[in-house]
Amino acid sequence: PKSGEPTGTLRESAASLVERQVPELGSEDYIRGLRAGLELANRFGIASIIEARADTPILDAYAALDRSGELSVRVLASLQVETDKGVSEAGRLVGLRRRYGGTRLRSTAAKIFVDGVMEPHTAALLEPYVDRPGDRGMPLLEPSAFDALAVALDRAGFQIHVHAIGDWAIRMSLDAFAAAGRANGFRDMRHHIAHLELIDPADIPRFKRLGVAANFQALWAYADRYITDLTLPLLGPARSRWLYPIGSIARTGAKIAGGSDWSVSSMNPLEAIQVALTRRGPPDPPGEAWIPEEKTDLATMLRAYTANGAWLSHEERTRGSLEPGKAADIIVLDRDLFGIPASEISRAKVL
Repeated sequence: PKSGEPTGTLRESAASLVERQVPELGSEDYIRGLRAGLELANRFGIASIIEARADTPILDAYAALDRSGELSVRVLASLQVETDKGVSEAGRLVGLRRRYGGTRLRSTAAKIFVDGVMEPHTAALLEPYVDRPGDRGMPLLEPSAFDALAVALDRAGFQIHVHAIGDWAIRMSLDAFAAAGRANGFRDMRHHIAHLELIDPADIPRFKRLGVAANFQALWAYADRYITDLTLPLLGPARSRWLYPIGSIARTGAKIAGGSDWSVSSMNPLEAIQVALTRRGPPDPPGEAWIPEEKTDLATMLRAYTANGAWLSHEERTRGSLEPGKAADIIVLDRDLFGIPASEISRAKVL
């Protein structure tokens, strides 16, 4: 290291040196990657997905496999929003929506990133980080710009899909959805917020009131080392009580959807369902739950991965439950989840 050069700068320089040597991915690379992802999803019993952030190369791969009949899941693609371009993005996304649709592919959602993540202090918080007085993190767009963008996307008929980790980012998202409703009328748009790591208790009832779905990655809702070593010290005990409040949201009657954030973490829904019930790691034996008030029940989580997922995709009339006339998106498990301890759910296999 050069004397006085920040280590962060060194890491960035090293990363850029490596990245310059990595060849650009071509269309066939994306198609091969998608085929591998589909095989994994089907092995876990997944028949429908929401693609969390779709740019043109990803959309091209989905469209190619849809045309060839190889797209073995139903796909709702969330089109990546370039927030720095403001409300003009709505027009660009309308063009993509027209272009990328097919038998099993729809591109009717828009993805907005509002903040970063907790560990490097980039999640946007209502109160400062404990170890950095005065630092609340910084949202990736101003609240007024977010409101205007949400109004434009909602008016253009897009379902808005938001990445929000911190309680300030989540409040901004709910405020933006409220602004869109006031401007355009509170229609059945089914906007949703993904991740939801820290929610201020005052905002918990707003999901139900606004018709906003809570898209939790329940696999993260236990005290692993990310939580104990990196998150709890940044928030302190009072705020940490409201980390991943799945139970509280469920008790309001709001819609909960089950997500994975794959490939960041496991795609297996059974692991996430188990953690939601136990608030313990998937391999852990029965024991003390982390924030037991936020545990939920099996029926709630099965709905999150079936009927509520279909609802979130505006397809509840054609799939999501076992009824005559609906799509036969059916899997068979090797055991009855209601007949085993919650701590064994992740051991179930899709036959």
